[in-house]
Amino acid sequence: MIAKILINTTAKSLNKVYDYNVPKELENSVEIGKRVEVSFGKSSKSEGIIVKLIKDEENNQNKEKEYVLKDIVSVLDEYSYINESRLKLAKYISYIYFCNVYDALKLMLPPGTTSKNQSKSIYTKQEIKIILVKDKEEIERQIENKTIKSAKQIQVLRFLCENNYVLQKDITSGLGLSKSILSTLEKNGYIILEKFTPKNDLLIDNNIPRTEKQIPTDEQKIAIDKISNYIFEEKYKQCLLFGVTGSGKTEVYLQVLENVLKKGKTAIILVPEISLTFQTVSRFVSRFGDKIAILHSKMTISQRKEEYKKIKEGKVDIVIGARSAIFAPIDNLGLVIIDEEHDSSYYSQSTPKYSTKEVAAYICKENNAVLLLGSATPEITTYESALEGKIDLITLKNRPAGATLPQIELVDIKEDRLNGNTSVITTKLKEEILKNIEKKEQTMLFLNRRGYTSYLSCKDCFHIFKCPNCDVALTYHKNNDLLLCHYCSYVERAVKVCPNCLSNNLSSGTVGTQKIEEELKEMYPNIKILRMDADSTVSRESYQNILDTFRNNNADILLGTQMISKGHDMPNVSLVGVIGADSMIAINDYMASEKAYSNLSQVAGRAGRKDKKGKVLIQTADTSNYILQNVENNDYEGFFKEEISFRKHMLYPPFIDLFLFEFTSKDLNLVKKEANYMYNILNNEKSGIYTVFSPRTPLIQRINNKYRINILLKARASNNLYKKIYEKLNIYNKKRNNKVNMTIVKNPLFIN
Repeated sequence: MIAKILINTTAKSLNKVYDYNVPKELENSVEIGKRVEVSFGKSSKSEGIIVKLIKDEENNQNKEKEYVLKDIVSVLDEYSYINESRLKLAKYISYIYFCNVYDALKLMLPPGTTSKNQSKSIYTKQEIKIILVKDKEEIERQIENKTIKSAKQIQVLRFLCENNYVLQKDITSGLGLSKSILSTLEKNGYIILEKFTPKNDLLIDNNIPRTEKQIPTDEQKIAIDKISNYIFEEKYKQCLLFGVTGSGKTEVYLQVLENVLKKGKTAIILVPEISLTFQTVSRFVSRFGDKIAILHSKMTISQRKEEYKKIKEGKVDIVIGARSAIFAPIDNLGLVIIDEEHDSSYYSQSTPKYSTKEVAAYICKENNAVLLLGSATPEITTYESALEGKIDLITLKNRPAGATLPQIELVDIKEDRLNGNTSVITTKLKEEILKNIEKKEQTMLFLNRRGYTSYLSCKDCFHIFKCPNCDVALTYHKNNDLLLCHYCSYVERAVKVCPNCLSNNLSSGTVGTQKIEEELKEMYPNIKILRMDADSTVSRESYQNILDTFRNNNADILLGTQMISKGHDMPNVSLVGVIGADSMIAINDYMASEKAYSNLSQVAGRAGRKDKKGKVLIQTADTSNYILQNVENNDYEGFFKEEISFRKHMLYPPFIDLFLFEFTSKDLNLVKKEANYMYNILNNEKSGIYTVFSPRTPLIQRINNKYRINILLKARASNNLYKKIYEKLNIYNKKRNNKVNMTIVKNPLFIN
């Protein structure tokens, strides 16, 4: 028997299948989709995936081949999660996102490695969690520089980079490596080993009281009936459920899901991040119980494998998870829900750089399933498709049970400064916070910047403390007295003296969440304040502890970054304050306005969720800005008209597709040379299929000691366009410099 195998490699030239002989003793173990260990090239052992099996009688027709095939060394997987349809999906992803097929197939495999001897138990009384200290880019750089030489250490570090939440037993049992490897890595400062007693995770154990469906409002009933009819017809359909914050989109999802199950179909529900939308996810669990499998990054490897196994064996009807759950091995699919479809987390930032919505649309077409997108602030491209009739538009304009939208007010910080207030919190917001405290109602304060201040600088010589690896200023974190780079994770002790002129006259820049927290404690010393940002929520437990404490009225103010805006239903929150709105609308990128409107509207929607009247104060120096005025008026359509006019004039999506060619290298001259070489190849095209712009430096030229140059190509995505791009890539690859990395991103979130 011969197996056709894809090799796990990033080399584009090796993106093809290779023939291997299947030894007699492995014939009963091999299966399409299983990973195998093979000898390949100079490497003694490589990992591959079987994509086709040819039996001996079929192979007899090809006897003219005289060379002897290498044997498969071993079969790594107990189960196969990849069938013919998923191979087809992987080829589709590979083609439209310019990656190797193996990169796409890895998206469909359960996390980590398979071990037949791995314990099936989920928790023991005491566990050891491994925390990766250095980031992926730094580790790869040290491997490349041969700072890290041990093959076993490299294996562990790469495993940790790919798996967010790892226990010690995942390494010792799953990878079959000794604890001494981990001890060495800990000693050298790459990891931390932390003992902890795991708590019961409601998302795993489903210990949530069951609830019955609610009586829908008239708007909800129309939405439920319309979507359910599409499901009963078993035809591909894409719908946008456009509902204001608090309009009951989740209840629509739940009742549509009930009809999916009645039809004998299955469903996938995607949420931006389970840790941030725990309350939404728990509503699904409370309604459907053990029919649900849940996948999220903070689960251990063994937990996620157990969930994958349940899905594969058909023991569940509903899969809930973040972006990667779209690849869950579920059969008989009838519905995919993408909640908060505008969220940027649905765009993968690592290879393959895919759009979850685009992949979901492909999967739903292949399965004659319904794709339901839900949002109060849909992406401009999604809403335009709905207005054009390409997808169905279903609206929920009102909050149920008589609840009203919050009153939103723009507060002019210039006027406040003229009146002598130097605090970053305006007088108006201070007064409203005090009123809320007296009423025993809660306040949420939103600032899209973590840390104490954004940067430190010298007042005498104007020196700014910058990251040595990136072209950005270091962020000051007062709690640890550290300067951190939020791009490459570089850290250093905050200095008291300027290294340039030796002055101690140092100044802090714009304010972060830690600074606001400190000021609030000075103003209101007798109240409880919680801070929720990337620094205060290292683990999933810390997310939930903060939210539970606030939801149970054990704190007066919740201060945080955009993670506090995502789907939280806090009945006692009647005031929301937005600090630093101007920094969100000043970003120079084509999607900046859309993101600013979405973030501001979403966080405003946290106020007045039940029977309380909500108030939102947005601090700004530009009260005439059209983004802020439309947020103030709860007018998405008004914002859309302004934004779509700009997109049409500048020729941005949805009127065109963007393809960003990103070049990176440690050598600035090399990266410039390669970018110019590719530009000349692309520019040698007179057919008018696309427009290509000359190489340009992004706003941040260097990240983690790698220089960046981009080329932007504008065109309408089509078969002819892809054919032309691949022709150009073939020319480029013949003489490309392998010291320069190039990736292509379709419709990127950022082009600057």
